[in-house]
Amino acid sequence: MNIKRKGMKHNQWREDRMAGAITEYRGLLEAGQEPNLRCVAKAWCVPKSTLQRRVKGITQGSSHASGRKPCIPEEAEKELSSLLIMLSQRGFLLKKCDVQCIAYEFAKVNNIPGFSQAKQKAGYYWFQGFMRRNPTLTIKKPEPLSVTRAAGMNPEVVGKWFEDYQALLEQLCITKVPSHIWNCDESVLQDNFASGRVDGEVGKPCFEIPAGEKGETTTVLASFNAAGTYAPLMVIFKGKSVRSEWLYGSPENVAVEASENGWVNTKLFVEWGKGFMQQLPKDDTRPHLLLLDGHGSHVFNLEFLSLMKAHNVHVMCRPPHATLALQPADGAPFKSLKHNWCEVGRRWNRQTAGMTLPKIQFFSVFSEAWKKTATVENAQAWFRATGMYPVNSNVILAEVFAPSATTERALQSPAQAQTPQPPAQDNTLLQQDVCMEFMDTVEIVPNKLPGSLKIPN
Repeated sequence: MNIKRKGMKHNQWREDRMAGAITEYRGLLEAGQEPNLRCVAKAWCVPKSTLQRRVKGITQGSSHASGRKPCIPEEAEKELSSLLIMLSQRGFLLKKCDVQCIAYEFAKVNNIPGFSQAKQKAGYYWFQGFMRRNPTLTIKKPEPLSVTRAAGMNPEVVGKWFEDYQALLEQLCITKVPSHIWNCDESVLQDNFASGRVDGEVGKPCFEIPAGEKGETTTVLASFNAAGTYAPLMVIFKGKSVRSEWLYGSPENVAVEASENGWVNTKLFVEWGKGFMQQLPKDDTRPHLLLLDGHGSHVFNLEFLSLMKAHNVHVMCRPPHATLALQPADGAPFKSLKHNWCEVGRRWNRQTAGMTLPKIQFFSVFSEAWKKTATVENAQAWFRATGMYPVNSNVILAEVFAPSATTERALQSPAQAQTPQPPAQDNTLLQQDVCMEFMDTVEIVPNKLPGSLKIPN
């Protein structure tokens, strides 16, 4: 009869006892004595063979070492953990898949093999082990959010962001250096030009014949600082590659690229970052701050973050869905750009009898529109209007937060929500119940954040 034996349990000893045994053994050696390995192991209640491997240097450290070693070495993993904490401090909420993708990029940049080349992200079991080995990170299910809180335009969220923003400027010593505070954003242009309000005969309908049913997408990636200086542009056409004739009439210092959908992606954003670095002054050693939206190609991009770090540029993300109040480019610069783009484009349409704008003629319209848009006054005005520089959270109008008053109240548990409530005693109308829902995404947030953390060396 076959008798199944219960599997042997490993790692039944305590790590602090192993550390004490190693310290005592090495202390006796330094004192010139010949320690008895068996007696030391018995005194500290640790396995003799395990202690022997550690004092001989076969196994490093005093922690448990059973099983396969992690793909990323311990020191490199600490750097990765610090990077994730820095991102969470700067407002970049990381889901589980984001951490796995960042880990893959981190390993790829540092020539660390082990992760799947096909999936291009770290595996499930690596993530579980990484979280166990780094207790400063935790997996949390976000609390129930009201509809307006999910939209992000909440005075508490915006106020907290301004506190962090002010603290970072003071830490970098650039509170009064507008030339070192940069804003970056992208705008999508369509090659069918909206007319807006037009003159027409009273009582008669007015029709517009567009050049096409739907315009083709072209993305403009721009950056400017609080002093009114503009960094080199990047224009991204829809296509597999850029043709030389598309550059006809383009302004100076404009990078022209192409992507399959006409949008910015991770690779193109790194290329833009290289051009951004080239225009920074080489003789000024003070750090720069680059403000970004939470676009995946912007922030979950290890190569871009490493490039910024190498050139002493810190990055900070705005709160999700708060661009109405905190994105300068959504105001004067890009709003003005789209207005000028449509104005110049409609004039071009009239001259060409409604012809669709080809890529070879794109810059004949865009260059004039951008020249009217990229003014020092526009950049400075909207840094002031959003409170970015000078830092002033009070400039945001109360009307911006008005919709949040509808659901700005304490959250109830499901049991409380089902309990009938007594009718109101006065004649005021009762507010309608608002559906509370849990976000189904897992976020990575720090348990205990250090006071001043920089990107690791």
